[in-house]
Amino acid sequence: MVRPAAFIVGLAVMATAGGCADLMQQTAISQIAPEWFEEKASEVKGEGYPELADIPEVRPFEGTQQQWRQEADTLKASAEQLEARKAADGPYRTPEELRATAAQWRALAEGSPAQPPAGPETPGQ
Repeated sequence: MVRPAAFIVGLAVMATAGGCADLMQQTAISQIAPEWFEEKASEVKGEGYPELADIPEVRPFEGTQQQWRQEADTLKASAEQLEARKAADGPYRTPEELRATAAQWRALAEGSPAQPPAGPETPGQ
């Protein structure tokens, strides 16, 4: 008894599935469908994607490979000089200065008056 009912349900599902495939082509649906339906329909159909022939060509460049390598070496040397200067100068700001700035910004954001960062306690307080 269960098998014939399952067979009938399976046939009904297969019969209605054919109508779903043609849903995107029905003009009545596209008139009442939301705005994004047309875009999605063209995407499902495979339309709207660029053709391989439309891919831009590689831009030409000037100079030889040796010139490009020399330019790269020059840039690397400049970068090494900047890194060495940065290392020699030390940190731009000390951790204490960073904490003080963070406290000021936090106070501004919270709307409370800025308090100086906690330092070493002085005797007599």
